[in-house]
Amino acid sequence: MTVKIYLPLFALGILTALKGLSQTANDTINKESVKKMITYLASDELKGRVNYSKEQLEAAEFINKEFSSFGLEPFPGFENFYQPFRTSFGGKTAMVDVKWNDKKLNDSLYYFFSRSLSVPALELSDFLILRTTSQLADSILYYNWNKTDNILLQIVLDDTTHFSEAINNIKAPGGMPASNILIVGVKEEPVSLKVIPNKNLVTSVLYNVIGIIPGRSLPHEAIIFSAHYDHVNKGLDGQDGLFNGANDDASGTTAVLELAKYFSMRKDNERTIIFCLFAGEELGLLGSQAFINYVNSESIKAVINIEMIGIANIEGKNTFMLTGSGYSSLYKILKRNLKGDDVKIAGQYSDPQYLFRRSDNYTFAQEGIPAHTIMGSDDSEPCYHKPCDDVQRIDIENMTKFIKAIAKSASTLISGKDTPTRIKGF
Repeated sequence: MTVKIYLPLFALGILTALKGLSQTANDTINKESVKKMITYLASDELKGRVNYSKEQLEAAEFINKEFSSFGLEPFPGFENFYQPFRTSFGGKTAMVDVKWNDKKLNDSLYYFFSRSLSVPALELSDFLILRTTSQLADSILYYNWNKTDNILLQIVLDDTTHFSEAINNIKAPGGMPASNILIVGVKEEPVSLKVIPNKNLVTSVLYNVIGIIPGRSLPHEAIIFSAHYDHVNKGLDGQDGLFNGANDDASGTTAVLELAKYFSMRKDNERTIIFCLFAGEELGLLGSQAFINYVNSESIKAVINIEMIGIANIEGKNTFMLTGSGYSSLYKILKRNLKGDDVKIAGQYSDPQYLFRRSDNYTFAQEGIPAHTIMGSDDSEPCYHKPCDDVQRIDIENMTKFIKAIAKSASTLISGKDTPTRIKGF
């Protein structure tokens, strides 16, 4: 079953200013913090953050908590940092099993909107019960989207309407609700109800994690820092095993989190900054493709995507590469801002490995947005998509330098002083 999601307009100009934090930005990006972050993200506990796994949801919850601790705000139109999106992969669509009057409901007769990635067991007494016809279900759901902890919306169907039709007519607000909402399409009134978390959790929904810092004087213009937090559980040679994905892309995820903390403490960004951590990249850029539907591409002035910066095998230590350097003027801006810095930036003008087109920057570049990926290593790195991509191989000191340099290189983008030319010519 599918549900139409209402996509709110990109309306950053109406957001309130970020609440101040007591700490300062000085030295927030340091080896200790970077090591702690990437060690957890690439731990055996998270088993590679594989798409559709409970361990990926645990990684998403970790990112959510970090964004919250930094004082970030949800993307406009969302109640929290999660952006769920349904894919064509997986079989089971329900996050929960439902027993209605002691009988297990077929999952084609209910739909569950979760307020979080961890769903508790629920009973009838836990719910605010609303009964309605299919014609009124849309407006009643919209009105009660954020009313209480748990809502049961029972759609009383007539003989000519199927539950799938009723669901298709519902235009739910974007994102995850503040309430757990169970929609059921049966005639029989509930005498008893049990909502039981599915042991396999969810296998056809993935979650981007998106946070923002509203701009001070240019809130309607935005800079995006992004990375993908998913990885794989099978190698290029078909080998199975534990793939922790430390370099690909726990390193980029760590960088985005560190940058979010850094800029949230500075509180001096004139443009809005959007921090995107995408799921589904390894399945074909699915997370960024889901997210771009929510934005006005003209409002996005640049995208800096970050991939595999934990090991430097392209240009060696102290130099990272920007993919697709000739497609916009972003490379020249970043290079100028790094003048005199220990870390250098190298351009990429030929692309035999198609690196520019294989990461989440490409989704934005197709819309004309100056969107490029910063990389320290490529897929010629010996442990790319192999079990040996572990945190023990990460050069924490050099990676920390890279993250500091990324922050410095983007300074005039954040301040609004520089605006890269739009992507063209590919």
